[in-house]
Amino acid sequence: MISFILLALAIFEPSFSEGCGMRPPFSRVVNGQDASPHSWPWQISLRVRGRHICGGSLIRPNWILTAAHCVYGNPNPGGYTVVVGGHRRTGTTSVQTFQVIALHKHNGFTMQNLKHDIAVLQLESNADLSDKVATVCIPDKAADLNSKCYITGWGRISGGGPAADILQQAKLPLVSNSDCRRKYGSTIDSSAHLCAGEGRSAAAGGCNGDSGGPLVCEMGGKWYLHGAVSLGGGIVQQPTLQCLQGSQVTSLGYYRK
Repeated sequence: MISFILLALAIFEPSFSEGCGMRPPFSRVVNGQDASPHSWPWQISLRVRGRHICGGSLIRPNWILTAAHCVYGNPNPGGYTVVVGGHRRTGTTSVQTFQVIALHKHNGFTMQNLKHDIAVLQLESNADLSDKVATVCIPDKAADLNSKCYITGWGRISGGGPAADILQQAKLPLVSNSDCRRKYGSTIDSSAHLCAGEGRSAAAGGCNGDSGGPLVCEMGGKWYLHGAVSLGGGIVQQPTLQCLQGSQVTSLGYYRK
């Protein structure tokens, strides 16, 4: 059974920095396995009282994009910290830790259908950019269906299993809106959603703890952020839904910084 991932798309202005979206040259990519250390340098860990709750992406040196449901339970930005530069979820080497000072959820977000499941967080100061910490590029157009796209995160490796300690990565092909609607019917709003997922026998997908983490696609040697994981079951036998906001949506002007 096809495992789809529905992701909340981040439509921001194109990234301000020519240095965005660059991965170290030694980076390797293996479906659903450990990532090389610091090979996805925009990946962050969103934490509450030191515990990892969600992923996210560094889109500016002091701005994070994540899923709105990750911060739904507590609107106080002081309740969250962000760790950048990490490879192991429990590691402390090369990491930078920041207090969140501002939190903005999409005005249209609801927990009922997870539409517009997107939020941006402001850090107390800029992250120090390096070969281990970098911003991801922001696209000015939707990803082509033939794009090479990946999700990353420290979510559960299997349904009901333990959370990953080492950052995981998985290649996920994009799926057309028509195919997605045939699978899920009225669940999918083609103006607000895009599907991505593996084939019938693949085990790659999002799981608990991956929420908010990036869906990135390569174009011209750079990596562009096209979504933030919203919801995933992690059990291959059950279709999983996560969220991607479509390029047709224009209501994200509030987030343009």
